[in-house]
Amino acid sequence: MLHIEDLRGQCVLVTGASSGIGRKLTERLAARGYFVYAGARKESDLAALDAIKNVQAVRLDVTKPDEIEAAVQTVTRGGRGLYGLVNNAGIASAAPLIDTKPEEFALTMAVNVEGPFRMAKAFAPLIVAAKGRIVNIGSISGILVKPELGAYQMSKHAVEAFTDVLAQEMAPSGVIVSIVEPGSYNSEIGKNALKRTGT
Repeated sequence: MLHIEDLRGQCVLVTGASSGIGRKLTERLAARGYFVYAGARKESDLAALDAIKNVQAVRLDVTKPDEIEAAVQTVTRGGRGLYGLVNNAGIASAAPLIDTKPEEFALTMAVNVEGPFRMAKAFAPLIVAAKGRIVNIGSISGILVKPELGAYQMSKHAVEAFTDVLAQEMAPSGVIVSIVEPGSYNSEIGKNALKRTGT
């Protein structure tokens, strides 16, 4: 059986590493000896992540194919390979579905659903070469629903299906795909939604 100690020195890429679950994962993995490529968008976040031992910040907006491709090149040039991809970047959206603006709905899907798809597709060759793993950060909202979080909950339902299908399709390559379904977590996701939508 493989133990975490056997994986020290392996590389992992974490999206949405600036705060919340992504930041905590980055810190924990780096402290345990992994080399972490930490994806973030803002200069201040990139600088803060770069200051952590065993971490290299990578400018990465998962809705931008050019930034994803640049991240692939960064990891490839790093020469360490890539054992793990953690699809953590995500946004929340709080409004009744009928009142949700189409552009807000589209953005939620672009970040929470298309983002993990684009990342998995782009980094699959490296992950397959390492016989590594992909971890998608879903949500309890991907299983249970309540009013006024419809767009977010729909996106997390989609991540459930994405994970299940990808796990079956990549198993023959020796790649493990799994999902984590957290409940409420003290992060910036709610504050960011309020800033973006003014809800």
